[in-house]
Amino acid sequence: MKLYVCPICGNVVEKIVDKGVPVVCCGKPMVELTANTTDGALEKHVPVLSIDGDKLHVKVGEVSHPMTDEHLITTIIAVFNSQVLRVDLTSADQPEAVFAIGDYKGTIEVYEYCNLHGLWKATIEA
Repeated sequence: MKLYVCPICGNVVEKIVDKGVPVVCCGKPMVELTANTTDGALEKHVPVLSIDGDKLHVKVGEVSHPMTDEHLITTIIAVFNSQVLRVDLTSADQPEAVFAIGDYKGTIEVYEYCNLHGLWKATIEA
């Protein structure tokens, strides 16, 4: 999965098929996001994952991440079994999500995007 951010307006897009052509927004090439590479506090950004039966529970951070209009988690994404599942959040939401994983066994990658501190990732074995 490849996510890109616009350095001008902050738009974030997912590239579904990569044909080698740059992604452009506001007349500038977008920047590919790399998980866990910004200066944000780890304890507030790395997804905390747990599995209960056929549900994947995601909480953003060991210490709950702020959810204000100025600073929030905008998206939580789970990737497994050729699926990409996404929950979009607003400042009125808690920084958490629950995904149905059925009887899937294997690695699940979970990403979250903070509007100020970028992309963060954790994995869990189901």
